[in-house]
This record gives sequence, C-alpha cells and structure tokens, in this order.
Amino acid sequence: MRVCCLVLALLALPLPARADAFYCELPWFARNLIFDRAGYCFGSPLGQALFDNSDCIGTDVVLSDRDRAAVDHIRDLEAILDCAIDSAASRLEHQEALDRLRLLDVIPAPVEDESACVGYRGPVQSLRAAPGPDERVIGALRPGDDISFLFLNEGIWDYALVWSEGEDEADRRHGWAPVGLGHIDCDVHAG
Repeated sequence: MRVCCLVLALLALPLPARADAFYCELPWFARNLIFDRAGYCFGSPLGQALFDNSDCIGTDVVLSDRDRAAVDHIRDLEAILDCAIDSAASRLEHQEALDRLRLLDVIPAPVEDESACVGYRGPVQSLRAAPGPDERVIGALRPGDDISFLFLNEGIWDYALVWSEGEDEADRRHGWAPVGLGHIDCDVHAG
C-alpha cells in the first residue's frame, strides 16, 4: 500500500480533524523562518531555541514584497486553523520534518488544503531551493514518485514533498519544481 494512502485519508478528513500539531507547526515555523532570515530577534523561548539570534537586527525588520505577502497569507491560515503554538516550549513536535525548510532559499507559504499526485508519470525533474530554472538543485523528482502539494505555488513553480514507495520519512525529498497538480501526468490526482 502506498504511503500516499495516508495523504488521501487526511484529505478526506474535515479541516478541524486535520488541524493537529503538524498543520499548525508548519505555518508557524515557515512564517518565523521568513522573519529569522530577515534578521528578526526572537524573544520567546521557542523562537530562541529554533532560530539563531546571533545575527538578528531587531523586531522591526523589512520583508520583501514576496515575503510580506507570504507572511500575511500564513497568518490568515493560522487564524483559519485556529492555531496556538506554545511559545514557552523548547521545540516543536515535528521539528525534524520542519527543518527541511531551512535548506530552501525561498520559504513556501503553506495552504489550507493539501493535494497530491500518486504515481508521477513525467520525466525526471530537478527539485530546487527556490522557484526558478537556475536555482540550486537539492533533489530530484522521478517517475513513479508520489508528490504532496501543501504550499502556494509561485507562478509555474510548486514546492513539492516527494517520496517513493517504501521510503520512510527521513528519505523524503522536497523542493521547487515547475509542476502542478493539474498539469502533470499521474496515476491518481487527489485534492
């Protein structure tokens, strides 16, 4: 049975049932990673535990237009999901999975509804650290892979979580690729 069956089962659940720790930790971490890269100085125990304050410049940082729009979208998502992260904690429950976002040059904005491609039928494609054909390659999408889309696209670029049958969580690949759920050939489209 494909790992993606879990994704399909999650997609079938109503939103409140899916709003577990991961679905709140993901937007919180992505939003704060954007702020960290802009030089934000974190004051909470959780912020200080997860982000490096050694190079921070203050709490009034300037974000690019792209990052400002992403942060606004993420805050709206956190409100929709009714998320409340314990900022007095020292780590997040799903920290290892979230840390993958640190490899990216452009942090994607999570969305409310996940979609998936089960059994990708296209050519091998590079997974990149940012949307764009000349960006740094951090992985590959191969025929037969399953793909989860849980983030806003950037033009023709989607941030994809990718895995093959039999791979465990640690083997998952990720990155930006010029694919989209409605534009790629898959055995099954979900979401």
